[in-house]
Amino acid sequence: MAKEIKLGLLGNGIGRSRAKSLHELIGGLYGLNVHYWPMDLAGKADVNIGDELIRCREEGYRGVNVTHPYKRDAFRFVDVLSGFPAGLTSVNTVVFDAGRLMADNTDYNGFCRAYITHFSGQQKPGRVLMLGSGGVGLAIAYGLQKLGASELVVFDKNLQAARDLIANLNQAQLPARNIEYVDLIDEMRSADGLINATPVGMFQYPGNPFPQEGFANQRWAFDAVYTPERTVFLEYCRRWDIDTVSGFKLFLYQGLDAFRLFTNIDVDAQMVEREFLRRYPLDERALSA
Repeated sequence: MAKEIKLGLLGNGIGRSRAKSLHELIGGLYGLNVHYWPMDLAGKADVNIGDELIRCREEGYRGVNVTHPYKRDAFRFVDVLSGFPAGLTSVNTVVFDAGRLMADNTDYNGFCRAYITHFSGQQKPGRVLMLGSGGVGLAIAYGLQKLGASELVVFDKNLQAARDLIANLNQAQLPARNIEYVDLIDEMRSADGLINATPVGMFQYPGNPFPQEGFANQRWAFDAVYTPERTVFLEYCRRWDIDTVSGFKLFLYQGLDAFRLFTNIDVDAQMVEREFLRRYPLDERALSA
């Protein structure tokens, strides 16, 4: 009889998440009986993510993924952190082991792997403009440092959140600064890479987070959104012949890394991607702005 493993996902608005499909598929491919439970906290008042983690531990979960908007808050409640950069105060994977909450951020490694795989390790990020300063943005920013980005420019409607992110990154010796909306178009036009680390573009938050006037001769673009896979932002990039990296790759690689942490199994990425896309074709619809 296949070993049973209970996993879960904590977040808001996660009804379209493919995490359940991915983890249960991998489990089946490797002879494990994985049950993955999405736990949408959107309708729950006064959520304390620490209490939710303790509840999952007490209910027999092996581990959980944590997604928007709890990644940075969850960092405060974990006991043991794996070996990722000290300033990366955001977690998306928690493993329950001997009563401890062992955390990691597989978005960090997932983004790096997606970028390196797409460009075959041959292209530095250059000067990058990123929208968003939440948990996934923080992980991507540290990934950009690892990849050798020359500068990171950040815009967020929440100016204080952007300033806090920049202070964190500057302490880690990553050249970074934040801008205001009035400077966004000019900064877009002078960037080598564009990154969307906001929820804009998801089915529940349709649209394009970047102003149309700023698309020019950027070299590459990445969207952390993967439902739909072809976002409005990436569609605009393709019209300008900008090389695009889909958020599906981040979803895939961070998921494979999380599964390894849950099970100690190194997964064949190409086999899993091929089988996942065969069973669960991506919804490629680009929603209009």
